[in-house]
Amino acid sequence: MEIPFPKRIKLAHTPTPLQKLHRLSEDYKAELFVKRDDMTGMELTGNKVRKLEFILAEALEQGADTVITCGGIQSNHCRSTAAACSRLGLKCHLILRVENGIPAVPDGNFLLDRLFGASISFIPASEYWDQSKSDFPEIQQQLRSEGKKVYFVHVGGSSPTGTWGYIDGFEETRRQLEKMGIDRARFVTADGSGGTHSGLVMATLFHEKGRFEVYGVNIIFDQDYLKKSNVRVFNATAEKYQIPFHADESTFRFLDGYVGPGYGLSYPECMATIRQVAGREGLILDPVYTGKAFHALLSEIGKGAFPTDLPIIFVHTGGIFGIFPHREAFPF
Repeated sequence: MEIPFPKRIKLAHTPTPLQKLHRLSEDYKAELFVKRDDMTGMELTGNKVRKLEFILAEALEQGADTVITCGGIQSNHCRSTAAACSRLGLKCHLILRVENGIPAVPDGNFLLDRLFGASISFIPASEYWDQSKSDFPEIQQQLRSEGKKVYFVHVGGSSPTGTWGYIDGFEETRRQLEKMGIDRARFVTADGSGGTHSGLVMATLFHEKGRFEVYGVNIIFDQDYLKKSNVRVFNATAEKYQIPFHADESTFRFLDGYVGPGYGLSYPECMATIRQVAGREGLILDPVYTGKAFHALLSEIGKGAFPTDLPIIFVHTGGIFGIFPHREAFPF
């Protein structure tokens, strides 16, 4: 079946490398690869720019001049959206969730949000989640009343339009695997809002059943919540683009139990894995997404709970700027 890709704007530096992790493969008796989507360019936007290629094409097609999106104070997605909007000459308004007040000194992604010129609304965490359910209507209305033509991007870019980023990302990786003589593999990705995971799963369905499997690692919420989120994103994508697929909760696999104390909150085992991977492979992970996801993968392999009979592709979704606000947590 031909994949019906919608319109996009070229923003990412692709294809990104697919690299074998030789020393960790030897350590864990598994064939481990990393898809280096931390190298997509656009100021190190990681996986987000793949989604934004489709999302911002739609925004421009609808005549928008202002893009609104939301996330935590250190959101990779918000920073990536601000960067892409700056590149395209669009205004960007960010709605940032704050847990303990606005940082006195901008750091990490928040610093870059400022540099890219985004305007920002700060919402206390106690109010953020309720407002996010209806896409912050008061802020949208305020910007429209100022004469702005608004396009709202869901958290993480996890929307039917954004899903195409990882349908395309999967196809790119599959072609690289074919050149290596690999026609079956298991993919592992961090999952915060469902868009990357859903895109990868949908892409596998365009191919022979059983050739590819996808596992998410929930880095926020529990797996039951994220399964529901993935189902919504997947089925909304299929409906909007008239793709003859349907998902239910059994469609999505997770490595559960690695959220730790919460979103954006590190824990010693995760930080030790980040240090281990950097020391063994020269690969930098972040404490919010990729560090937890890779820690989950290595832990499950180590326990004998994750199958190693096929090559394992870890999707590195970026997030390097998120490491700096956690500098004090590293076990040096």
